[in-house]
Amino acid sequence: MPRDVPSEPRSWLLERRCTLTERQLVLVFASLCVPSALVALAFLWQGYWYVLAYAALEQAALAACLRHCARHRGDYDRIDISLAAIVVEQRRGRQCRARRLHRLTTRLLPPRRDSDPIQLEDRGEQIEVGRFLGAAQRRRLADELARCLGY
Repeated sequence: MPRDVPSEPRSWLLERRCTLTERQLVLVFASLCVPSALVALAFLWQGYWYVLAYAALEQAALAACLRHCARHRGDYDRIDISLAAIVVEQRRGRQCRARRLHRLTTRLLPPRRDSDPIQLEDRGEQIEVGRFLGAAQRRRLADELARCLGY
């Protein structure tokens, strides 16, 4: 029995929310590291060299965190549903990957808890989508996907 699904193609672009530009991330890094370095240099002048080592370690950890934020600023999930297929394109950091699922054999596995992502399953392969959305938006996306898949 054929599913009663909408005949027009649908598309969703789910992006990570990031409010800081790369320049602003650099300014945050500088505004946090310069005072810390000045304090560490003042203690170094007094003979407490280990304060400089801790300040350098603190700044390296901050740099790693801000680099991670900058690298994942452009992460997204794109879901395109046409009459024949579902194409899910995901970008995580520098890696971009697209998967093609058959529309008639794809099942929607809604999230069990509010913190769980939505899963699409086709022939044993599961794809998680909606990781960047809040709980209410994720439920709304699951409802729209279920309607497009004919549930």
